[in-house]
Amino acid sequence: MSRCLLARAKLTTLASLTGLVLLASPRGAASQGRNPFVDRSDTGEIVHVLPTPASVHSPRDTGPTMAPLSSQPTVYPGSYGTGLLVNHGGPVMTNAGFWALYWNGSVATSTQTSINQSTGTKYATLREQMDAFLVSFGNDAPYSKAPTDDFSIVQQYGASLTSTVHYFGYKVASERTKSSISDAGIRSFIAAQLGNPTMSVSTNIIYGVFLPAGMKVTMGGASCSTFCGYHGHFNYGGLDIRYAVFPYLDCNACKLSTMSVADMITIVTSHEIREAVTDPQLNAWYDDTGYEADDKCAWHNLYRMAEGGFAVQPEFSNGGGNYPGPGCVVP
Repeated sequence: MSRCLLARAKLTTLASLTGLVLLASPRGAASQGRNPFVDRSDTGEIVHVLPTPASVHSPRDTGPTMAPLSSQPTVYPGSYGTGLLVNHGGPVMTNAGFWALYWNGSVATSTQTSINQSTGTKYATLREQMDAFLVSFGNDAPYSKAPTDDFSIVQQYGASLTSTVHYFGYKVASERTKSSISDAGIRSFIAAQLGNPTMSVSTNIIYGVFLPAGMKVTMGGASCSTFCGYHGHFNYGGLDIRYAVFPYLDCNACKLSTMSVADMITIVTSHEIREAVTDPQLNAWYDDTGYEADDKCAWHNLYRMAEGGFAVQPEFSNGGGNYPGPGCVVP
């Protein structure tokens, strides 16, 4: 199946939070001032931010927004950071899974979706499109340079990394839509869901929070203004819980005119899932200037998956062995 192209995308923020404790990270204060992807959360903790496309530039961010169609895996130069990704000794997420947590029904039932490539009709709801995406994106075979190797390319960053992100399902909460919420409020929401006996609790699960339209997350910056999503972690009952936050991307800073809201969210989700797996505590895989794998490939050579046609961004590959690279790989 051929890939469609994509257009310009989103922004993400990656949080390095463990409860209320500031993490001592080699990417903390030393990275600030030279890495535009570093900021602080609402509690003063170091966070790893993916700025808006309009606010971050480098001499190398000249790649096209959309990757040209090709019948072969293609490697493009990274736009940000320097050199290869380096293992700094932190953990990765082996045998990773994903739970989708919708803040309320208004986001789960949103109809700002895109076309189902199998039926030729629009997905009825955002939740249905995300269900299909989350099954397709993390359901690879072991990496083999196949057109469907959208996630499994991360296997080069750990012998224990599997080629699949198991989709556990979704939960639609009934929280009131607020004008804004802090990251601490997001963590409290996740903790409340984890207290439900039907919810799996594990350090190998990414808990993805999908927020309704008009609800901003405020940290050093604000969603739909300076960032379009992020991932982080916090302590819950002695477990290091990994999570990602997805604002409703109908805002000018985070939405391309040719993309649906659901398209923008799948782009952000592809970024956050891969980085949560390869650098869940912000002390594992990143380059010598603090850029994570998907940071290095943000905003350029975006593409649509061969399976399902979902909009995603490329992943940075160090290359070597069976892996193409170094560079940003469009499969």
